[in-house]
Amino acid sequence: MTIRSEYILMRIGEVCDWLNVSKSTIYKWVKDGTFPSPIILGDDVGAKNQASRWVKSEIEEWLNDRPRGKHDQ
Repeated sequence: MTIRSEYILMRIGEVCDWLNVSKSTIYKWVKDGTFPSPIILGDDVGAKNQASRWVKSEIEEWLNDRPRGKHDQ
């Protein structure tokens, strides 16, 4: 069975490893609105039982939209 990437949820550590950046960088990008926001799982806002997960396909789309190399101006 093949799982499509739009259904894969990633933990912060997985996202950091994939992009080779720190957790604080991911959260800064989210705050700045330049990176996909996570899905918040859990009952109450700010509760200890909450978890953040990122949709893999949204990160793949973000990566595909990033500029590549130098461009003529």
